[in-house]
Amino acid sequence: MARPTRSGVVRPSWAWFALLDGGIVALVILASHEGAHTVASGASPATLPSQEVCRYMLVGTVAIHVAEAAFAGRMARRRGLSPGGWRRQTLTVGFPSLLALRRIERPSALG
Repeated sequence: MARPTRSGVVRPSWAWFALLDGGIVALVILASHEGAHTVASGASPATLPSQEVCRYMLVGTVAIHVAEAAFAGRMARRRGLSPGGWRRQTLTVGFPSLLALRRIERPSALG
């Protein structure tokens, strides 16, 4: 298991950041650059979603990450951890951050 930072945030593997954020970057490019979408569509062995669908997918991705980040902040606060650090990390990488946060035990009510 990864070590927590000074703020109590436990970083998921760098591979999660590369995989998920790389996919988001690719989606941003496909959704916003017509030429890139055309080239990728021509080079892809599978049919890519239209550029309009890519835009909807991007909006959905942002909405999901914002909701996950808000949830992570509340969960971190209940565990006595830095809500801001967990919100920022979860906004960036999404569910792997929530999985790392879930593995941290809540403080005992009995002390």
